[in-house]
Amino acid sequence: MNYVVIFHANLNYAYLTPDRYEFVIRQSYEMLLDTMREKFPGVKFVFEASGYTVEEIARRCPDVLAKLKQAIAEGRCEFMGSPYAHPMLPNFPAEDGLWSLRFANEAFQRHLGFTPRSFWNPECGWRSTVPAQVAAAGFANLIGDFEAYSRSCDATGKPLRPEIYAAEHTKDRAFYHFGFAHDLPGTERAIHFPFNAIAGVPQDRLRMFLRTDRIAQFGVRYFMGMEGYTLEKYLDLIRKYSAQPAGEREGALIIFADDAEYVGTNGWFRLKYQNKPDNVFEATPDSRQKLIDLIGACQKLGKFCTFDEACQLTPLAEEISFDDDRAWHGAYSSTWAQTPMARLLRPWQDLVRAKLQRSRLPAEQLRLAWYHLTNSYNSDGQWPPTLPDAPHIVHPFNYAYCFENLLRAELLCGGVDRTRLKTNPVATVREILGRQEDLILRKARRFIASGVAADRAAGRRAQTLILTARNLGSIRSVKKILYPSDYQVRADAMVEARRAVGGVEIEKSEDLTAPAAKQIKKSKPTKRS
Repeated sequence: MNYVVIFHANLNYAYLTPDRYEFVIRQSYEMLLDTMREKFPGVKFVFEASGYTVEEIARRCPDVLAKLKQAIAEGRCEFMGSPYAHPMLPNFPAEDGLWSLRFANEAFQRHLGFTPRSFWNPECGWRSTVPAQVAAAGFANLIGDFEAYSRSCDATGKPLRPEIYAAEHTKDRAFYHFGFAHDLPGTERAIHFPFNAIAGVPQDRLRMFLRTDRIAQFGVRYFMGMEGYTLEKYLDLIRKYSAQPAGEREGALIIFADDAEYVGTNGWFRLKYQNKPDNVFEATPDSRQKLIDLIGACQKLGKFCTFDEACQLTPLAEEISFDDDRAWHGAYSSTWAQTPMARLLRPWQDLVRAKLQRSRLPAEQLRLAWYHLTNSYNSDGQWPPTLPDAPHIVHPFNYAYCFENLLRAELLCGGVDRTRLKTNPVATVREILGRQEDLILRKARRFIASGVAADRAAGRRAQTLILTARNLGSIRSVKKILYPSDYQVRADAMVEARRAVGGVEIEKSEDLTAPAAKQIKKSKPTKRS
């Protein structure tokens, strides 16, 4: 079996602020490059990044960019591309997505000297227009998600994989829904061979190879040292899904295709699984050894290849398609489009887009306006959703990135009539901060009622901070749009209050090692207000 590892690097990551960029570049990206060069000089791997990420590496750590270019030049590393500022392609018009792909390719050409053949589709989000966008931008290969495919139907409404669909399909629009209720045979050909017949593009114009969360999500938890996610169990999964019938041509298997930040830092791990939102992107010193152990063990099972090489294997005969609105982790693309911040920004983005489409701006000014508009689509600037059982908030920096790019786009196109907007920033702030504020207030009141002086003081401080942050008069006076500073001061006050009472429970996690029936189901996203 040929093995593929893909490290998805994204400095547009939610809760990752510029003051931590160099730390993440060196702790994760440079560590990966150094480890693969020093320990596995004959092993091929894939490093993927957005245009924004490549430009930030070039600006902050040019020596790390040089190491990436060296690995590419030596044939050890395939560089894989993605849109410039990590937008969710299905959530915006195809024209807008093409602009983002062009901006990314320009960055790759500028800093790497070429445009890549393989494309990473953010969150594996799907709409029927996506493959044509990717092909039009010059890419030859596209990653897809096995779970999204196997839980989808064809154009007639017939499930593509009835046996999996019956066990795993759900209309529950969960934050994430792994739910591996079907015992997938290790000989599954759809994760061993590429597809060259993709609905929406001519045959062999684009090739697709599928990742599966059955393996990749276990890999994330292995690197995080989560209880029960051992190397031995990881290797058992890899062995299981490496099985091929006698006489079948040799295939490939993606054993890791997820955030590079989880190899070197803890990314969002402590936020998601330990209810510690202040402890993100911290160093994980054992990551290097975990990587060495994984690659070394897999070398004994087979050899490594690039994603492009996996896509050159003899393709499967059947056409592949997906339900519109699918995404990885059992989620839906529209979940990203329906977060409170996304609903607040979208009408304003639509006004700016309409102005650009009918404008007669000079070509360079028009191009710059499209650049900033499509940057405002950055998915992590509007993520995560705020749910009853997972009351996360959007990080002020990430929201400001979207807001400021959108404001620049509006100014470049000569302004828009914001009185046409029907958005309500006051309601948005309440929706994003309110649930967590309520949790903090309840805990603060328990502290105030306690017999411990220090707890009473902490509770009163937290209560004052929350009640002060809930004064939304300055936002009401602005109307229609939410200035980043108005959001930040309130979000910061809430965070300070949360710290004062020692934190609150934000989210419970699914256990991939438990039977599907026992996995914890997330709440549904809130509906549009």
